[in-house]
Parts: sequence; structure tokens; C-alpha cells
Amino acid sequence: MFGNKGANMRMSVTLDERLLEEALEVSDKRVKRELIEEALKEFIRKERRDEAIRHAGTIQIEMSLEEPLRMRGES
Repeated sequence: MFGNKGANMRMSVTLDERLLEEALEVSDKRVKRELIEEALKEFIRKERRDEAIRHAGTIQIEMSLEEPLRMRGES
């Protein structure tokens, strides 16, 4: 979902140091790379969720309430 593992790119970016330090303080991450990767993943999730919400109700799906659970292997 979030790209290929091992497909790393080395780059240099300028970040707000106080913002980064505060994020490290409130997270369970201890490595800046892990913190930034987690933030990027959360951003992608949020954008995809927002996109789905924008499209909510714009298509018609014919299925029972049990079908999504069965498709996910939960029933």
C-alpha cells in the first residue's frame, strides 16, 4: 500500500527543528526517519479517506451487510 520496502531515497530537506522535536516527544518513534515515514503514511491515509468521503454516495453498490465482512474474511 505504501510503496516497495527497500526502495529508499536519500534526500536532504529543511524542517522546522522545534516541530520535529515536539513530534518526537509525543510519539513512540525514536528515530527521525521512522517519525517522518509514519507522518507520510498517515498523510496518505488521510488523503485517501478524504477522497473516499468526497465520493461517498456517488456510486451505487448492490450488496448485503454481510458481504463486506465475508470479503474481509470476518464471517
